[in-house]
Amino acid sequence: MLYCLWKEGCPMRPIERRLGEVAEVMAGMTGLGDVGNYRYGVVQPNSFSDTGTIGAVEWQKRNDEISEKQKLMVGDILVKRLNPSFVHIVDLETVGMVASQNLLVVRPGGDVDPHYLGYLLEQKEILGQVEHVTGSAAAIKAVSVKKLAGITIPIIPIVEQQKVGAIWKLSRQRKQLLNKYMAENDRLVSMLASKIISGGGKEK
Repeated sequence: MLYCLWKEGCPMRPIERRLGEVAEVMAGMTGLGDVGNYRYGVVQPNSFSDTGTIGAVEWQKRNDEISEKQKLMVGDILVKRLNPSFVHIVDLETVGMVASQNLLVVRPGGDVDPHYLGYLLEQKEILGQVEHVTGSAAAIKAVSVKKLAGITIPIIPIVEQQKVGAIWKLSRQRKQLLNKYMAENDRLVSMLASKIISGGGKEK
């Protein structure tokens, strides 16, 4: 059903809109460093994984105080400026922090579900537009606010958006659990191998 958004005859009958018409697209913060009167948690491109989980966040300073609008809000979507392939949906863990200048912030309007929009911004059909507007010959594709705001996305009724968004969110959560399981499994295998190797080297 999700894939049918790009197929003729889709029962959802999406309406094409520019991203900038349904969401505000903003650049990340500049002027951050080691010196300043105000200290902020800064989300970098390497702060989040392809499943949306947040890792280490840098703390940097700035001379001028940042406005509330510039701080991350629940439902904001973070997109990498260089070679975007996956996004992060801001939740309580990162709310109040700021995005670095290497990220773009997409703030959905009231008629768009954040998780539905996050799902769209990870699709090849959407990312293909970004490659087109940035120039497919470039080895590193840099995305600007204007270019991202200009891409076309399919808009369906909000109730259907919420359904799609919930499925995408659940899929990410399952992937997070699978990654944790695999990491724990690798740890146990490594521990067992170390015990066998160290035990095998002892004299009986």
